[in-house]
Amino acid sequence: METNELYDVWVENVFGFLKETGPKLGNGGRCCSVFQSRIEINPKVAFIGYNAHEDYGYVEIEKKRFYEGNTSFYADNGKERMKWRIWSRLYGAFNFVKYTKPMEDGNFVFFNAVYFGTSNIEAMKKLHNGTDAINTCLNYTGELIQDIIKPKCIVCFSIPECFDKLNEKYTFQDIKTIKPSDVINMDLQKEMWGKWGNPPISKQIVKKGIWKSIPVYGIPHPSSSVGNDDWGLIALYLRGEMEKLGI
Repeated sequence: METNELYDVWVENVFGFLKETGPKLGNGGRCCSVFQSRIEINPKVAFIGYNAHEDYGYVEIEKKRFYEGNTSFYADNGKERMKWRIWSRLYGAFNFVKYTKPMEDGNFVFFNAVYFGTSNIEAMKKLHNGTDAINTCLNYTGELIQDIIKPKCIVCFSIPECFDKLNEKYTFQDIKTIKPSDVINMDLQKEMWGKWGNPPISKQIVKKGIWKSIPVYGIPHPSSSVGNDDWGLIALYLRGEMEKLGI
């Protein structure tokens, strides 16, 4: 785990913002949730969700969470995180395509773009001062990504709820909508699915854009009902993209 002075200053600013704002969001305030993983500077991948779907009163976050991550994420030597559908589904897909490197400790950060939990994203907007809180969080997230941690790429959990909302804020360049089965080498598909017959045709799409110089990928939310074949194709597409980046 590495940090720098810019990150330490960022933590002080965000921590103060959470303590000031969290208790005032809705009846009883809203819980704070920033980092699930430990901090890494210049990680290979930043995995980003939009906000935690945890709708209960204010629980003060500890400053060490910004450095050490969520203790549950590292419990039982990291085995506990595999009980989280949001993590295990994507890890299983990367494992299927023989490319788990992006999800190995030390290579990634995992956090939410908006730091307050609600039952869903729209509920956050309806809270008194909720829209202002969202905008402030996204300002801090942009600063973190572009000025401090500078990942090689970003993977957004959910296209409409994360990729599109960050794009609305920051205007990504060269946005493409991609069906993974249309761009993956057929021989590679056959290598992965050959023993089950013909490779599948993807029912899902991903989005790709460039946030300044950083590639950003929007994928279905890992807790969604997307099937295993589609997850395999999505992971195979990401593998190809990440290998080009030297990940």
